[in-house]
Amino acid sequence: MKISSLLILIALVSCSSKKDTQGTEAPSGVTNESFKKEKVLKTAEIEDFYPVGVKSLNPALEDETLDRYTSGELEKLSDSTDPLLQLSLKCISGQYEEAFEAASKMFNRYQKLATYWNQIANCHLNNGAYRKALLFYNKALEVSPNYVPALNNIGVMYSRQGLHQKAQVAFERAFKQSKFSKTPRYNLARIYLTFGLADQALPLFQGLLNSSPSDIDLLNAVGSSQYLLGDYQKAMNSFAKIPQEEWSKAEIGLNIAMSYKKLGRDKDAQKIFLNVDKPKSDELKRYYASIGKLLGDNE
Repeated sequence: MKISSLLILIALVSCSSKKDTQGTEAPSGVTNESFKKEKVLKTAEIEDFYPVGVKSLNPALEDETLDRYTSGELEKLSDSTDPLLQLSLKCISGQYEEAFEAASKMFNRYQKLATYWNQIANCHLNNGAYRKALLFYNKALEVSPNYVPALNNIGVMYSRQGLHQKAQVAFERAFKQSKFSKTPRYNLARIYLTFGLADQALPLFQGLLNSSPSDIDLLNAVGSSQYLLGDYQKAMNSFAKIPQEEWSKAEIGLNIAMSYKKLGRDKDAQKIFLNVDKPKSDELKRYYASIGKLLGDNE
């Protein structure tokens, strides 16, 4: 890793926002007992987005995805009576058997909603079952051919498999389909930034930040983009808007230390570095060690 480049640790996120119509194929586990007569829901009868009502540190995408919520924020949603939200929470927490059982019970009522199939696909995605995930994303697209969350999530799936070019195509298709959908825009910018295309990533991140100026991930993303473009003072101005209690997180504090270093403020860089919590992931450990060596840390 070249130390001149920041480590980009802004996660790609699945999109779970709700929309759309038609289709019929029961998920595995559905039995004849499931086919009691129930009113089949239509798109107009559900909310288009999650009315979560929970204040988040990363509010920009809060109505489209749960992926950027902290565990504490997710806990506050556990009392919700929304079956689709409960299905998402089970998947996020790794309760896959319970999630698929709940999905089977929901089939009759929700079978014509693309979001239902999208949620099942997300469960398989989180469980690492990529082929099954793709089958259910395609089912969502069969129900609604231009369903943006499924298009976006196919991109997330490809990215997790290391198929970044396919991921980029999926994100671009989702973004083209709906310029107002924030999650595909965020993920597309993240892909651009990963490959050093900061000039293309920055306007996408900046547009999202303009609507949610306190979003920590976006402040970090904008700062990272500015850093990669050589605008070190602008990068530091962006990083400085992140609450200082967050600077101890390696994915934030290490980038701030590097910005101070580039500005010739070695003492400030060292101070920030020494207050960063030692990371657990291998990628962050390597980045932490390389910056420590650059700053003369002898630990």
